[in-house]
Amino acid sequence: MVSKIKLTLLLPILFFLSACKIDFNGDLYTSDLIDVAENSSELTLPMEVSFQVSSCDEDLTSMHNTLSSYFTDYNFLNCGTREDFMSYVTSRVQVPLTNDQDSFNKSNNSLVGYLSTKYEDSPNIYVYLILNTNLFSNLSNYIENETFTPLSLEESKFIINLNNDINEADIDIYPSYVDSKPIVWVTNYKLGKREKITISNSNVSSAHLEANSWTPIFVFIM
Repeated sequence: MVSKIKLTLLLPILFFLSACKIDFNGDLYTSDLIDVAENSSELTLPMEVSFQVSSCDEDLTSMHNTLSSYFTDYNFLNCGTREDFMSYVTSRVQVPLTNDQDSFNKSNNSLVGYLSTKYEDSPNIYVYLILNTNLFSNLSNYIENETFTPLSLEESKFIINLNNDINEADIDIYPSYVDSKPIVWVTNYKLGKREKITISNSNVSSAHLEANSWTPIFVFIM
C-alpha cells in the first residue's frame, strides 16, 4: 500500500521531468522593432512554447503549474505527437520586446524575450533573442536534481515569423534557416509591405544563447 502511494505521488513529477527540450515560435513586426529601439519603449508579444514530455495521456497539472512561473500569461493550447515521434505540450505565453537586457533580467518574468536596440556608432537596429539566465538556471537545476540530466537549449528550435508592416524593410540575417532554406553567411533580404519571412535558428545559435544569454537574429538596415 505504501509503495502504491509513493508511485502515485511520483507519476506527475516524473512526467514533467521527462521533458528535455523546449521550442519557441513567435511573431515580430518591423514597426514594433523600430519603436522599441528608437523610443526605449517595451512591448509584450505572444509566443507559442512547446515543451517535450513523455506522454500526453498523463495529468498535465503539475507541469503547467511549474511552467507558469517561467512565463507571463501562460495558457495551455494542446498536446500532441510531432514528426520526431515525441510528445509536446504547446502553450501560448507573452514575452517582452525590450531595448534593455538588464531590466529584462531583473524582472524575472519571462524565460526568453527579444532585444531590439541601437548603438551609438551605427544607425542600424540590432535584434536578438535573449535568455533570463537566472530562470533558466533554476529550471535546469530543478530538472537535473531529479533526473541527473540538465536542461539544454542546444536542440531547441527558435522560430521567428518576421512581418513587415512598413513600406520596405532591408535586413541582414545571421546564419540560420530562412523560409526553410539554410544560409551560412550573413545574407541580405528586402521585404515589401505586408511580406513575411520565417527565420529558424541553428543549433549553434541555440548553444550561444544558453552560454551567453543572447544570440543575434538579424540587423535592420536603416
